[in-house]
Amino acid sequence: MRAYRHVALVLIALLGAALIIFPLAAGLPKKTQAVDNLTNDFRSAFTPAAIAQSRTDLVTMNEMLAQLQTETLPGLAQQAGVSTPQLVNLMGVTAPEVGKGLKEVPTIMPRFNKLASTMDAQAGNFREADAIPTADVPNTAVTYLYLVPGIVLLVLGAGGLLFSFVGNRVVLSTVCLALAAVVGLAMVIGTLATGVIGKTKASDKMFDAFRPTFTTAGYQQAHTDLDTLTKMAVGMKTKSLPAMAALLKQQPAEFTTRLATQYPKVGKGLVETDRILAKFNALVENIGRNVDTFQTADSIPNKNTKAAVMPWLQLGPGLAVFLLAGAALVIQFTGRGNRSAGLPTDTPQQPSGATA
Repeated sequence: MRAYRHVALVLIALLGAALIIFPLAAGLPKKTQAVDNLTNDFRSAFTPAAIAQSRTDLVTMNEMLAQLQTETLPGLAQQAGVSTPQLVNLMGVTAPEVGKGLKEVPTIMPRFNKLASTMDAQAGNFREADAIPTADVPNTAVTYLYLVPGIVLLVLGAGGLLFSFVGNRVVLSTVCLALAAVVGLAMVIGTLATGVIGKTKASDKMFDAFRPTFTTAGYQQAHTDLDTLTKMAVGMKTKSLPAMAALLKQQPAEFTTRLATQYPKVGKGLVETDRILAKFNALVENIGRNVDTFQTADSIPNKNTKAAVMPWLQLGPGLAVFLLAGAALVIQFTGRGNRSAGLPTDTPQQPSGATA
């Protein structure tokens, strides 16, 4: 009985030490801070309202560019008495940034559509990941969910072992076992109650989806695309439209009004383009600032292991501690029951024939 109690206390102390070493060796303080920095910077972009607005903005941009190329440019070319390619070339001469943009739009917009659709698809996973360990507690607390139980278990295991050997203080050793069982049970219940098993799976899905985006190459491509679209929009308003108005012998204001009436999707886009591109510019620059942060957060617990393993690294030790301590207590009290019944115990017996 005593030997099992000693083994249980040693194992509890070792598990406590492992819970202390693991988060520090894995660099969790820095990595969990990176997670908090990342979610703080992008939380507003993943609200249901923000996602819905981004979806609407992409529709506006796509519809404007589609109508511009399939209806507006051919219509204006017909009015001017030239072919559509001639009109596009003329616009390119007047405003090179517009000509460049019109040529690259078919490859640029699919990339922005993909980014927006990824954000739409991963919004739920982002919100789950943002609630690790709970919605009201920052991710940096994860480190202490290992450290604090680890320190307590190390103290209880080592202390219980010491009490068991010094002065035969079985009561204090028993108290240490009981407290260790409570800590182990709390670790199990806490892991299951906070739902971190599902949350870390959602976090892995989100990081998998955004990994190609949060790279230097991904940011530079998005930055270049947005720069092309922005310059095209400015050139369209300040150079191309006035030039087209002059070609058709109309005043710029009158021409723009008639254009918006005849081609409403283009008209709506011209009004909202500045706001939409400014919003996407803020998003892209935020991605650029967080490339390193994303990669640090994406390495929990390390670059080759999914974050979904983290709850099990708490659930497993907690369950092991609870079972070890519980079994030791059961054996101990069963042994005491045997003693009261006159059955053999682990107390040494005097040799036969010895005198008292």
